Amino acid sequence: MSHPVAAPVHHAIGIEVAADHLPHQRFSPRVEHSFDVFLALVLFLELVLLFGNTSMRGLFNTSLVWANEVAEYALTSLAFIGGAVAYHRGLHLVVRFGIDKLPVRFRETVECARHYFVIAVAVTGLYYALPMWHDSWTNLTVVLQIPKSWTLLPFFIGMGLTVVFALAELRRHTAKENIVAALLVGGVTLVWYLAFVFTGPWIGTAGIGFALFLLLFLVFAGVPIAYVLSVTAYVLLFSSGEDPMAVSLAMSNGISSFILLAVPFFILAGNVMTEGGLTKPLADWVTAMVGRMQGGLLQAVVIAMYIFSGISGSKIADVAAVGTTLKGMLKEQGYDPAESAAVLSAAGIMGETIPPSLVMMVLASITTLSVATFFVAGVVPAAVLGICIMILINRRAKKNNWPRCPAISWPDKLKVSVRAIPALMVPIILIIGIVGGIATTTEVSSIAVVFSIVVSVFVYRGMSVKSFISTLADSGAMAGMVLFMVSAGSAFSWTLAISGLQTVVSDFLVLLGGSSAAFIAFSVVLMVIMGSILEGLPSLLIFGPMLLQLTKLYGIDPMAFGIIIIISMGIGTFIPPFGVCYFVTCSVMDTSVEKVTPRFMPYLAVLVVGLVVIAVFPAISLALPHAFNLH
Repeated sequence: MSHPVAAPVHHAIGIEVAADHLPHQRFSPRVEHSFDVFLALVLFLELVLLFGNTSMRGLFNTSLVWANEVAEYALTSLAFIGGAVAYHRGLHLVVRFGIDKLPVRFRETVECARHYFVIAVAVTGLYYALPMWHDSWTNLTVVLQIPKSWTLLPFFIGMGLTVVFALAELRRHTAKENIVAALLVGGVTLVWYLAFVFTGPWIGTAGIGFALFLLLFLVFAGVPIAYVLSVTAYVLLFSSGEDPMAVSLAMSNGISSFILLAVPFFILAGNVMTEGGLTKPLADWVTAMVGRMQGGLLQAVVIAMYIFSGISGSKIADVAAVGTTLKGMLKEQGYDPAESAAVLSAAGIMGETIPPSLVMMVLASITTLSVATFFVAGVVPAAVLGICIMILINRRAKKNNWPRCPAISWPDKLKVSVRAIPALMVPIILIIGIVGGIATTTEVSSIAVVFSIVVSVFVYRGMSVKSFISTLADSGAMAGMVLFMVSAGSAFSWTLAISGLQTVVSDFLVLLGGSSAAFIAFSVVLMVIMGSILEGLPSLLIFGPMLLQLTKLYGIDPMAFGIIIIISMGIGTFIPPFGVCYFVTCSVMDTSVEKVTPRFMPYLAVLVVGLVVIAVFPAISLALPHAFNLH
């Protein structure tokens, strides 16, 4: 079974989204199947433990004290073992702009070299994790009272599997390509080491500048971004004269937050809804409600994205699900696919702050922000951006005489609404559960998954046992990719922090005037650029904690500021020439970047205006949290 999140997307300019090459098997079908079984079992175990524990507490006022500890161990397994499987399946985010600009005779050598970099990351991680295993053997876990060393086992297995998978990739290259690639990686490493020996240690601006240069160099060389973050963190700490073992420790601790247990569940919920047929009733309902407006089907795209963004948690899944559902109707009514893609891209930016956004959840997990408050704070800003888009659609519809959807009788509207209620209940459960304090974000996410499974199987009848198991495996691999990126990004962000990045940025802001307006403008530009180059999640992992720390110096509310940088990051992921989601949208709508870009510019302009309004008036973000007495 294929899933829109995992499907590779190729483009002439050379960016691949969520897959660095076409999926292919390097091992026997039985071995490949064992990876799926493992991921499905781990994710299912995590779901059973957390949902069961939540149910027991609600029904019998008791709980399994060991359940959360086992679930956290399952999360670590998904992060490192699932992250390795995601690398094997080609699910890690890769920027191919640099590779595809090379002559064909050099391209395969560079393709080969990037797998050597991945091996270097895995071997380095294993080397520095060995002392951690030894040091933590005498420390016991709180509940199960087992040596904490065993909690590191998924890290060792994941890094070991990564080496095996990378070696399997190298086998498809010629001996000459392998030799040249190995010499290339070895030469780059030797140059760095000799430069460090003669001029190091590199601390402060020098170390940070080198780390960011290395980061961009490896990203444009086509190395999967999660592994780029890892190797750069090791190199930066080594170059500064510190013990790189701290990076392995930071990677392990980077996913220790209980909040992150919800990440696999939100991914699973989105996949279940997509595969189980929940998106079609939602799209039909939205179309029935607003379709009679001029340009109503494009208005329906915006509203559907607003609703579905609160269910999927993944921007690529959002545009794929909504785009594929409405694409046929848009073509039938004569809409230009380029215009449809432009609206879908704009709506995708709007949806970045709609709960349960993965980037909001991850940013909250690595900072002091409350997830519940963050989720509530994002609702109104997203509505403001959505209204901006819909106003522009209305003006363009009247100017270009775009069609209306056929009239629907009230009995038919009622029938469509009733059919959509079960699907609409998923975001309602999430919002009420989180805001009402009924359960934690993680526990509510497990309830939402179980509800979506029940609805998919028994109400819409869109999912069988076989497809559910396949969806579990796909979700486990995608969760592994996301969690491994969180682990690596947290480690890199931490190394930048101890290297003095905040001081460097503060000094630069003084040159810009040192005002809060200058800080916000700098942050917006930074997140747009880095969101475009690195994709949303890595850019937030690297710069989010540092920027939020600086808000204290300028008297800016961190919650309102968090909304600003997330929207800015979203703009980056949806704009050319590097915006990852932008190219996914063009591919989903069967059109080209060249055709979409002129149509997209007016929508981008109104989104920027909306962002400025949100930045100038923080009450837009803080009104609902204050109304619900959230802090």
